[in-house]
Amino acid sequence: MGPGGLRTGIVLASAVAIAALLVVTGFASQPATAPVVVAHLDGAIDPVTAGYLHRVMATAEQERAALVVVTIDTPGGLDSSMREMVQDLLASRVPSVVFVWPAGARDASAGVFITQAAGLVAMAPDTNIGAAHPVGSGGETITGDEGDKITNDAAAYIAALAKQHGRNDAWVEDAVRKSVSLDAQQAVDQHVADLLAPDLPSLLGMVEGRTVPIAAGETATIHAAGAPIETVDMQPIELLLQKLFDPNIAYLLLTIGFYALLIELFHPGALLPGVTGGICLVLAFAASAVLPMNWGGALLILLAVGLFVLDIKAATHGALTVAGMIAFVVGSLLLYSPPGPRSPTLPDVAVATPLLVGMAVTVGVISLLIVGTAIRLSTRPALATATDRLIGAAGVAQSALDPDGTVRLAGQLWSAHADGPAVGVGESVRVISRHGLTLHVEPTLSNNDIARPPATRSDVGAPARRGAGEPESRGAAEPERRGADR
Repeated sequence: MGPGGLRTGIVLASAVAIAALLVVTGFASQPATAPVVVAHLDGAIDPVTAGYLHRVMATAEQERAALVVVTIDTPGGLDSSMREMVQDLLASRVPSVVFVWPAGARDASAGVFITQAAGLVAMAPDTNIGAAHPVGSGGETITGDEGDKITNDAAAYIAALAKQHGRNDAWVEDAVRKSVSLDAQQAVDQHVADLLAPDLPSLLGMVEGRTVPIAAGETATIHAAGAPIETVDMQPIELLLQKLFDPNIAYLLLTIGFYALLIELFHPGALLPGVTGGICLVLAFAASAVLPMNWGGALLILLAVGLFVLDIKAATHGALTVAGMIAFVVGSLLLYSPPGPRSPTLPDVAVATPLLVGMAVTVGVISLLIVGTAIRLSTRPALATATDRLIGAAGVAQSALDPDGTVRLAGQLWSAHADGPAVGVGESVRVISRHGLTLHVEPTLSNNDIARPPATRSDVGAPARRGAGEPESRGAAEPERRGADR
């Protein structure tokens, strides 16, 4: 190849390399497709769900998501948590859609407020929205100034949210004031919701190209066609805490906690019942921060525990146990029915009737069994104690009791105190009482009434026999013993 051909080849090779570099650089410089972040709100609105939505919105901001879709199915919840979630939606620079889904889902009470804070509202067929009117603890309509204040505040808040997003603010006010509801098609027809979609893929196709309001009064156009879907689920600890806020779980924890501590009181040092009871009560009190707790109901349950204990101690033959069962049932019924007006965002919560009946019967049966056992034990004859067995027992003085000394009784050496005349060494005694480790004794009659044996030849020349009770002289006895030895 000549010099000209070589140069041509070099030029062509360089051109190909440059073209390839430009292609590679062009592909590398293209931004990755922004994802659609999907979250699921299922259940009551509480601090757990508020923290979960905050984490979802932060993830969407960090990943510059094209869209956030929040599916919702809720009966309502805590007002403070609802307001945190509304603020997260309003402050997001990522377009948002709240989707009442799946079929059969509801968007009630606090959920209506959250829905109206989203850029777009979509509903699946066979879902409903509304019923945000504040009610009393028994479901009655709230009257008076306090009820008016709560209702007016909630109505103004939700109307402002709907008006900001171009939806029907008059109807959402009625949802608060009159507790009205709409199905999915009616909500779309009355501009309470924006779209009717059967599922998520259909929804993404419908929202493509729509312009929605975002933070700081700005707007954004949704481009979600072909975008990857990134689902952000609740973490295990969030799921566990959400279950904790279930009224039935909280009720079980409260009841188990009280009775576990009761067992610890009857068996000090067992540790396991005390630790279990403490943990259960702490968790139950944590749940009470979310649930509409009536502390009068909790005190009645505590009173029931006290009545069960008194029946065991006082042996009233079950009367206090019956009173305790009544207090337990009434307390359980009142537990989630706080006095006064309720927030319109709170759902109606109560202990499930089967659970309440089951716990009442279980607690009552156990208490009656304990009381019956205590009554049977109280009618049995008392068992003989160690002291009872000592009274009247005979022993021998190991040292002179004048009045204190020691005696041997049943092979054991005891401290003793003579309550009668002094007792000599080796004399028999009888126990009349016991005080601590000291036995109170008296000499037996045989010490004074034993007949003396007849005199023997060895007694000739011996001193006259002394009367009973006269001390024997050691010096006088020695010559007699020596004479007898001779």
